[in-house]
Amino acid sequence: MKSNIEGKVIVMTGASRGMGAAAAKLLAAGGAAMVLGAKRMEELELVLREIHDKNGKAIGIKTDVTKSRQVKNLVRRAVEEFGKVDVVINNAGLMPISPVKNLHIPEWNQMIDV
Repeated sequence: MKSNIEGKVIVMTGASRGMGAAAAKLLAAGGAAMVLGAKRMEELELVLREIHDKNGKAIGIKTDVTKSRQVKNLVRRAVEEFGKVDVVINNAGLMPISPVKNLHIPEWNQMIDV
């Protein structure tokens, strides 16, 4: 039975670990071509290897989502490699460790930027 994911091209940020890595593997297993972006390329390479070992389609691009050129490059590479983009999942994120009452404004601004 064909899934509604099969044949889709999915661009995902924050794909090197955690929920992003798990979702990328699951979507690739369902037949999607994955274009994965992350700042941590060593970790992203492990995700790519696991996808490829199961005959999935995926490429990885070093991407810092706070830099618009890098995000545009991620999407451009998806179109170059697979001819289209069907879905974009912005999974990149971070969370400051300090409580809001400490007013570490730069940390919170960075979280919002990501």
